Amino acid sequence: MSVRVVPASRAKNNFGEVIKRVYENEETQIIERGGLPVAAIVSISDLERLYPEDMKDVPRAASSVKRQQAWQRFSALLNKMQAGNEQYSEEEVEADVLKAVEEIRRGKRTK
Repeated sequence: MSVRVVPASRAKNNFGEVIKRVYENEETQIIERGGLPVAAIVSISDLERLYPEDMKDVPRAASSVKRQQAWQRFSALLNKMQAGNEQYSEEEVEADVLKAVEEIRRGKRTK
């Protein structure tokens, strides 16, 4: 688990970035005011682990976490696929895609 301490003024001025770090990296943000920690922004999955009974009453929480996990798995898969295909040029990939599209179109027309 990653934790980052952020002054309240910076959190306010960069709220979108704070939320993005919590959402994408599951990085807990501790908000300080006057050098004292006053609040925390945590991911939904962390909140579910902290308060499982209370989160059962939040209808979108579970599906939100599932969507987030699915997106992370999909992103990891894309990264893996891209790393494995570095040997092919963009032109080669485009030619393969166009060929596959044409084959599919011809197959649908003949049915």
